[in-house]
Amino acid sequence: MIAPNTIVGGRYRVMKPLGGGGMKLVYLAEDLRLAARPCALAEMVDSFTSPDTQKQAVAAFQREADMLAQLSNEHIPRVFDRFSEQNHHYLVMEFIDGITLEQKLKDAGGKLPEDAVIDVALQVLDTLEYLHNLEPPVIYRDLKPSNVMLTPSGQAKLIDFGIARLFQPLSNATMIGTQGYAPPEQYRGKVEFRSDLYALGATMHHALSGRDPALEPPFSFPPLRPLCPGITPALADLVDQALKYDVVLRMADAAEFRQRLMAIKSGGAPATMAQRNSSTGPAARPQLKLPLGGVKSREQHASAPTMLSNQIDTECPRCGRNIPVDSNYCSFCAADVTGRLSAPDRGAHEAQTIVLNDVAAPGEFPGPILHERRRRRHHARTLALVAGGFFLIGYLMFHSSQPQPSDGDTGPDYGAVPGVPNGGAPGPAEPVHTEPREIALRRALNAQGYASVHFRMEGDTIVLWGTVPTEVDRLMVQTQIFMFARIFSIEDHIQVRDTFAEP
Repeated sequence: MIAPNTIVGGRYRVMKPLGGGGMKLVYLAEDLRLAARPCALAEMVDSFTSPDTQKQAVAAFQREADMLAQLSNEHIPRVFDRFSEQNHHYLVMEFIDGITLEQKLKDAGGKLPEDAVIDVALQVLDTLEYLHNLEPPVIYRDLKPSNVMLTPSGQAKLIDFGIARLFQPLSNATMIGTQGYAPPEQYRGKVEFRSDLYALGATMHHALSGRDPALEPPFSFPPLRPLCPGITPALADLVDQALKYDVVLRMADAAEFRQRLMAIKSGGAPATMAQRNSSTGPAARPQLKLPLGGVKSREQHASAPTMLSNQIDTECPRCGRNIPVDSNYCSFCAADVTGRLSAPDRGAHEAQTIVLNDVAAPGEFPGPILHERRRRRHHARTLALVAGGFFLIGYLMFHSSQPQPSDGDTGPDYGAVPGVPNGGAPGPAEPVHTEPREIALRRALNAQGYASVHFRMEGDTIVLWGTVPTEVDRLMVQTQIFMFARIFSIEDHIQVRDTFAEP
């Protein structure tokens, strides 16, 4: 920590710390060259041992700082300067005299009235619309109450554009965002404009209900109306739509979100996208598209998302897990998979688009999505039955060729999963956990209803076995491992018993 009255960069005198943590601290400083103008001095420290890696990180820091310096919006603090001294890197920004939305919620007892939440959300949406319309577009990625600063006059400003991630190890930098506020697609490295809208919906849900999503299981937002009986129905529906698990069910962009919120503020009940489409007839319904891969132009994002009819996953070259075809990093082992797909493979995925003629009712999946999920589920069942048949035949043949055990001898357990006690079934086979992260992970799994999932640590790898009801629950378990155990190498023997599967 920098002591008060220390002069940094030969120009900025540190007055006092303002906050931060980890690899980034922010101080109130005076600019000695400009009449002691107050400014916010962000200090980031890297721990790179490779000079080449540090050089690349510093170059990325300079590019991103220069980009931030070009932003011009009343809700974004201005960037004045950036410089580095050995492994210390500094960003000089406009000082915002105010408190965060997080602190305002604490001062207000946990939640705010509707009009206050709407006023803040409209300002945030104005900022998101500005960022998303830049060329190239900018996606904020980490919207949450602690990153929204409120001035005494009520003006909202977005702070912390996540530039400190450039000086973090790759395994940590792949998870950009905050648990509870980050949308599902962000956990898999797929981020787009509506990812920011989900985070805003999570922030509004928190501010209206007093329910902190960071303390709850990810993606578990109950409808607002039961939580807030007196809430305006149109506002509750708007926030609930922003928090849809499937990105295609959210509003199209920040402009639509802002227009509908302004109508609610003025006392009107705005028509939803589905209502506007149905009123104009089938011929006027828009084609839903989404560019895959890197962001290329605003025109591509102006339309809605692309639905693929074929495979949308590819295999990670390091760990062999299935990941989205347009991912930059593997969400399991953090391997850099940028450019690993061949040009023909990538072109085949980018070329296929389905026109969605029917708009799904609230809470339902569009027809092509539901059809695709059913087709995949049927295919998975068929493969499981075939594989199970071969396993049973092999087991019976092998078992019949072995000598029968004598009295009192139970014989070997040929049905056990290799390396997993008790064949993957829940029971007393889980070892006693003594390390703090093991204990924390066990408590987190129990608290979220995953007592049937068991694990043991083997160095940098965690072995999983037990049962979960759905594939979504499997993803939730893996998410908890990332968050509590900080492990990206997983040997997964969990059995999925889908109680919601169709007969």
